[in-house]
Amino acid sequence: MPNLPAPYVSPWKDLARNLRALWADLGLRAREMWRRNREGDLSVPAFWPTDLAPLFWPLLLAFSLALLVSAGVQLNALRPSADSETPQSSSQAEAPPIPSEVTLPKAFQAAPALPTPVRELPAPETLPPVEPDPALVTDEPQTPVALLLDPLLDLLLDGSAPEGVLEEARPEPAENRLVLRVTEAWWQLAESERSDLAQTWQERSLRLGYSELRLVNGNDRLLARSARVGDGMILFNNVPQA
Repeated sequence: MPNLPAPYVSPWKDLARNLRALWADLGLRAREMWRRNREGDLSVPAFWPTDLAPLFWPLLLAFSLALLVSAGVQLNALRPSADSETPQSSSQAEAPPIPSEVTLPKAFQAAPALPTPVRELPAPETLPPVEPDPALVTDEPQTPVALLLDPLLDLLLDGSAPEGVLEEARPEPAENRLVLRVTEAWWQLAESERSDLAQTWQERSLRLGYSELRLVNGNDRLLARSARVGDGMILFNNVPQA
């Protein structure tokens, strides 16, 4: 059987395939760097606090971008001044010299200027001082705005859970974890209600930036936690014994 020539493959198709593979590889590497930075695996300087290790590289990147933007703004601000000097110098070079003294005929000479009388302007009227409206002036002290003692707990207590179920919301920034303490009313809910409520809290904790959620009772006994593989919550039926 005769040896047939190899089929022709367009180099442009190979280039497009290689670019897609390169883009996919860059995406995987970016996700890996983001995960490692969030877990604190990336190296940071010795003076940087260990608890704030995930913030070092994002802050350094933002600072570098700010320097580049400020440098670009300064270059743009200096460019118009350099451009405006060129036409001015050319116009000065093209302008003809102006004679220092021009003598006109007597017929075109102007008559001497007559003195202009000075007109005195009237003094401006003095406006009376504006007095404040007594209806708007009150001696009552303004009530200070009440501060939220626990904004995270106030966010979770918005009616999504029955009253008296959630007792405390305790963030643990070092582990990027949110711990919610529930009361004994947790066991009065049906199993489906507990599962739906735990799933709702996990979604809100993810929006707040926490990668892990744990539910504990009054004795810090683990009742539920985020799944380490996949999504969702894992509930433990640790029903307290009477």
